[in-house]
Amino acid sequence: MAMQRSPSSSALAVLKWLSISFFLFLTLYPLALMFMGSFKNQIEIIKHPWFFTLPLRFGNYGKAFAQIIQPIFNSVVVTVCVIALTLVVSSLAAFAFARYEFPGKNLLYLGILAMLMIPGFVLLIPQFITITRMGMFNTFAGLIFPPAAFSAAIATNLMRASFHSIPASLYEAAEIEGAGDLKVFLTIAVPLSKAIFATVAIITGLSAWNNFIWPLVSTSGEKVRQIAVALTLLKGNIQEGNGVVYAGYSIAAIPMITLFMFSSKYFIAGLTQGAVKS
Repeated sequence: MAMQRSPSSSALAVLKWLSISFFLFLTLYPLALMFMGSFKNQIEIIKHPWFFTLPLRFGNYGKAFAQIIQPIFNSVVVTVCVIALTLVVSSLAAFAFARYEFPGKNLLYLGILAMLMIPGFVLLIPQFITITRMGMFNTFAGLIFPPAAFSAAIATNLMRASFHSIPASLYEAAEIEGAGDLKVFLTIAVPLSKAIFATVAIITGLSAWNNFIWPLVSTSGEKVRQIAVALTLLKGNIQEGNGVVYAGYSIAAIPMITLFMFSSKYFIAGLTQGAVKS
């Protein structure tokens, strides 16, 4: 005989569903307003802000895309390089912290954790002086290395926990078979940590793509300008108004939405991986 749910539990379930729906609405509706506004001119945005209006102004996307195509390319290059550099450096460091004992290990790891407690704006001036003296101002190198160094701190922490959760017997079996350190890392640690790699990639990618302050102070002109800065310079004529701006923001959101769609499964799994040691 099936158990019947009590009225109190049913009411609690309904309350949870309503709460989730409410917060989901608060999250998504501003994005919907932006998307709808991208198909309007300025007058339509002011008079009818809440719904679509006809005709749809597809021309807004063409004008926005023409202004941000180069910044989008620049941001793709920077984001991919930051993700790749962060994954390589942090995974190797995390594997060393998880598997080996060496002098100063705990002190060095505490130093990495301490980087997470330093606000980014505190490092802004020292980083700017450093890249300027090294000749990396207004270059891709200047846009890539400082954000990658900052992202590597949290990535090392996450990956260390993930590598710790892998049973030691797997590492030992590979070593008995004659596998060296690098082969153990590539054949055991990396394949069993795809979820945490995807999590780090998404977190790092979002940070690099949406980074505004660092690209603003470390570049000048249009040569390596990133999309976050370029969006603040978007403009249309008086009639088009913010329609072109909204179209630019909608285009700029596509790469990160695509990244999350293809990696969300691993991302969700990676949020809890390493929380419990096997």
